[in-house]
Amino acid sequence: MMRPYCERVAAFSATAPELVLLHGWGSDSHVWRSLLPSLRQHFHITLIDLPLDQAEAPETALLPLLPARAIYLGWSLGGMLATRIAARYPERVSALITVASNACFVASGAWPSAMPANTFEEFAALLEQNPAKTQRRFELLQLHGDPQAKAIKSVLQHLPKRQTPWSQAQLANGLAWLREWDHRAFLKEISRPGLHLFGEQDALVPVAAVEAIAEIKPAHQVSTIADCAHIPFLSQQPIFLETVIRFLKEAGVLMADAHAGKPLAQNRVFKRDVARSFSRAAQSYDGLAYLQQQVEARLLNAVNKADAGAYNSVMDLGSGTGHALPKLQRLSACQRLFAVDLAEGMLRYSRDQHEDLPNVFWLGGDAEDLPIADDSIDLVFSNFSLQWCRNLPALYSEIARVLKPGGKAFITTLGPQTLFELKAAWQQVDALVHVNRFAERAELEQAVTASGLHCDGLTENIDVLRYEKLSELTRELKGIGAHNVNDGRPAGLTGRRQLRELQDAYEQFRDEQGRLPASYQVWSLELNKPDVEA
Repeated sequence: MMRPYCERVAAFSATAPELVLLHGWGSDSHVWRSLLPSLRQHFHITLIDLPLDQAEAPETALLPLLPARAIYLGWSLGGMLATRIAARYPERVSALITVASNACFVASGAWPSAMPANTFEEFAALLEQNPAKTQRRFELLQLHGDPQAKAIKSVLQHLPKRQTPWSQAQLANGLAWLREWDHRAFLKEISRPGLHLFGEQDALVPVAAVEAIAEIKPAHQVSTIADCAHIPFLSQQPIFLETVIRFLKEAGVLMADAHAGKPLAQNRVFKRDVARSFSRAAQSYDGLAYLQQQVEARLLNAVNKADAGAYNSVMDLGSGTGHALPKLQRLSACQRLFAVDLAEGMLRYSRDQHEDLPNVFWLGGDAEDLPIADDSIDLVFSNFSLQWCRNLPALYSEIARVLKPGGKAFITTLGPQTLFELKAAWQQVDALVHVNRFAERAELEQAVTASGLHCDGLTENIDVLRYEKLSELTRELKGIGAHNVNDGRPAGLTGRRQLRELQDAYEQFRDEQGRLPASYQVWSLELNKPDVEA
């Protein structure tokens, strides 16, 4: 039997509890990708593919790879497997959460609240005849009745794929588990806190199972999420996450201060504001981004100096207008170049400007949850974009995940002393946050170390731009999309009086040449992912 694929994703806090995610039939561990940025704020996460080669008791194959004690969250078939682990190995489980998961998947006289037996057997017979068609039909059944079906289908289609697709024999073995498992007794035995979530429109697990589960296990919480079918964690993700976190806090498994990140809703608003700001700036960006282009040249020079071989697959992370794409494509043996950016407006502009470049793939995506397969990138290049990420452990864990063993990352980002003159001037006007905050160096270094990446170098440059008038600086910041998107920023427009006070306060920094400086604390990182054989 092959060792199941297993991946650990570190949380922001070293003291965060462990969370194991178990996927459903026909799926794999990548189905959880879109939840990782939110879950990492609370948990160390273990992603693992189900051991579908195991004929019996698959939990025995999983446990040696899993944390000594963890919260188990399982979806559909994965929920049934999590139930087995919670019942048979209570010392390994602190809480159980199942999603769209039944006590018995196939109906019987003793448990009628499940899929009819003849429907299941027809499905199993179709798998023998045509596995690909069976999986497509199963996807339709999972989405049937869900108002968000189109959006969920798009998410599923853009997930990374298993390096080796499930075989017909493995899928048939998973169906055998669904056919044979009866977990009524297991549910009664479980002593740990439990939450069982169902989709109101689920076509695979009938709504009657909700009451049946509640009756058989009254000590557990049982809840239905409205306006979703078999995949509530994708269809109604904010509600799903809120429900899970609230349950774990009420159960005493997750402390109220267990995470160090911003509240989930605030982080989503922050990312939305960043994306909108840079999308609006796409047309004007290159004409004003003098410093960005200067630093880009330094970073490209570092890449060329360190070139130890072929970079077949390259990712420009936070690619913006695509200014660096032609240079990156000229790198040795570059065969695939991925331009990844959070701002859709930037991607559209980049595509229009560089449509003649061959082998470039433009992808909308969050650096804290990359739409890129594991171990697939030789070189990550990122210039002046990662300072907009708040969850640095998630960010660098993602870079480590997508890099091939031996792969490299060249990054420039901004430190907290950036625009200190503007910050100091505003502090003399009011107590609001007018200038974007960036992470401290210790936080950056800790995140890199936790990700497993090795830092070959971290250098600092203080780059200073100079202006005749303060309005030139503020106009430039607006033109490149670097708006103030932090919490605590002013709610309305800045008044004339405040602007006069700001200009007066900034005058203290005017230099001997009569110009106003704006300082940028630029950090340049060279990282590598150690080769597994090293």
